[in-house]
Amino acid sequence: MTPAAELGGGGHVTPVLELDGIGTTYPGEPPVHALRDVSLRVDPGEFVAVVGPSGSGKSTLLHVMGTLDRPTAGRMRLTGLDVTALSDEEIAALRARTIGFVFQQFFLDEHITALENLANGLLYAGVPADERRHRAADALAAVGLADRATFLPTHMSGGQRQRVAIARALVGTPALVLADEPTGNLDTASGAEILALLQGLNRRGTTIVVITHDRDLAAGMPRRIEVRDGRVVADSRSGPLAPRAAVAPVTQEPDTARLAPARLTLRDLVRMAAAGLNTRRQRAAMSALGIAIGVAATVAVLGLSASAQAGLLAEIDRLGTNLLTVANGTNFLGQAGEMPTAAPDMIARLGGTEQVAYTGQLSASAYRNPLVPSGDTGGLTVRAASVDLLPVIGTTVAKGSYLNAATATLPVAVLGAAAATQLGIDQVTPGERIWVGGQWFYLAGILAPAPLAPEIDTSVLIGFPAAASYLDFDSHPSTVYVRANNSQVAAVDSLLGQQADPEDPSQVSVSQPSKALVARAQAKGAFTGLFVALAAVALLVGGIGVANIMVISVLERRGEIGLRRALGATRTQIRVQFLSEAMLLAGLGGLAGIAAGVLATAVYAITQGWSIVVPPLAWAGGLAAALAIGAISGLVPAQRAAALSPTEALRTV
Repeated sequence: MTPAAELGGGGHVTPVLELDGIGTTYPGEPPVHALRDVSLRVDPGEFVAVVGPSGSGKSTLLHVMGTLDRPTAGRMRLTGLDVTALSDEEIAALRARTIGFVFQQFFLDEHITALENLANGLLYAGVPADERRHRAADALAAVGLADRATFLPTHMSGGQRQRVAIARALVGTPALVLADEPTGNLDTASGAEILALLQGLNRRGTTIVVITHDRDLAAGMPRRIEVRDGRVVADSRSGPLAPRAAVAPVTQEPDTARLAPARLTLRDLVRMAAAGLNTRRQRAAMSALGIAIGVAATVAVLGLSASAQAGLLAEIDRLGTNLLTVANGTNFLGQAGEMPTAAPDMIARLGGTEQVAYTGQLSASAYRNPLVPSGDTGGLTVRAASVDLLPVIGTTVAKGSYLNAATATLPVAVLGAAAATQLGIDQVTPGERIWVGGQWFYLAGILAPAPLAPEIDTSVLIGFPAAASYLDFDSHPSTVYVRANNSQVAAVDSLLGQQADPEDPSQVSVSQPSKALVARAQAKGAFTGLFVALAAVALLVGGIGVANIMVISVLERRGEIGLRRALGATRTQIRVQFLSEAMLLAGLGGLAGIAAGVLATAVYAITQGWSIVVPPLAWAGGLAAALAIGAISGLVPAQRAAALSPTEALRTV
């Protein structure tokens, strides 16, 4: 009786599988003829055993029937479609929706649950994620493992793992299930359970082909095909097909819509990449460390530079940009000029000026005490200063008090911030004295830093009257500080030289200190490029680490690659999976680096009293660089994984 007749009715039923003159030859000297002129047909609902000794061609026949390997001769049809005429991507899509595999080695991911392993069986069939889990749960229940859904494969017996593998093969309701030595790794009792399970599935209408060398196992199957030396030497059927009510006829589909590969979602790619990294956590962490260090260095360098600049510019805004200075210059002979003693008063009469203060540099030196050698000046200068100096230059008294009309006439001194440090004085105590110009001066106070007048920081200041009385100073100012109206800074700037020294304006120099501070803030960024380049070296090292782990991963995961191809993954999908894994690894390193860089920037900026500034270029550029390095590093390993033959991958496990 023909299969069509057994199914009832006179309509034509398309066979699940047809092989017509199939041959497979592997190149070599001499060539290896693995299959020779194999012709057979498997109808819906059949339970077929393919038997033969080792080396007879059974595994090659399985791979050809499962579309994992292309024959070199003949024609093959799967559910009526001519497989030999399809592209690799079309075959992969057909395999994902039509064939279920059960392997002797189980090929279960030991780091995910049984339910997740089954859901992966639908990944390349275009089934939505929620539906995948629902159907996986039903499939587990069908093989009696509903209570093991959350178990890892390592916590299951061999028989239970094989049941999971069978459930994965059935979860997509394939037209054909191919089982390669499904009881080969099991004890007798577990093997009998698996055989009984397969028989029960066949009675419910599943078409099953079992590859085995166990003739006792094959004897319990309705049909046996014997293969020897690559040829079918015997084909018999010892029982009828499954009843019609349990078998769904397979008919030719009029279109090829099912041959379009499933499109993996971003969620799927991230989940697969995370699972791949999770299996090798320590190695992945060490590889990501190089990326993290490079990104952290980049973010910290750019963040600290931006924070420093922001802090300095904020200080400039606080101090104001309307301060101008007039200082002694040189004449055309290179000799030092000298401003008239009346210069401050003449400048004060200039329209647009708001405040005027001045200092005069003395030739005297200052020491902690007279026992200090005269050559150890420490770079300190002694200056006569007007009593209204501090508000004009934008600083204040840190300790003690500043000069007033009375103390400006007495041997009393005030120290700039750096001068106090140089002399080892951090407090102003009654009777505190320093040695200035060969005599004692009492210490009145210590100033805070003066960013707009850094020369004051290294100065010992005394009053103009005291300088004239005790140190024979001629009272000529050497520097005049001018606060101009904000709207008239440029106008005042252009007239200051002539106003300070009408007879020879060229002997004085006029400057705007805030410009120097702005230039200094900009100069801080000049070294940023150097440090970023050093950070790039760390990124390069991290990229090499990512490439290394991915290459090793491809070598170690050949079985996974072969399984995914068997489940219907295309070469492109394998390539994208491993590329995504490399990018996720680098991206996680980049995020860790960004966090570390921002933290380092914040801690240092807070200690310096700066605003915390992390420019978008720092974190966005760092993350983009990490992802780019991940993509570049993973490109070659991903290509190697995609180029790996599924049959070769499965054979080398």
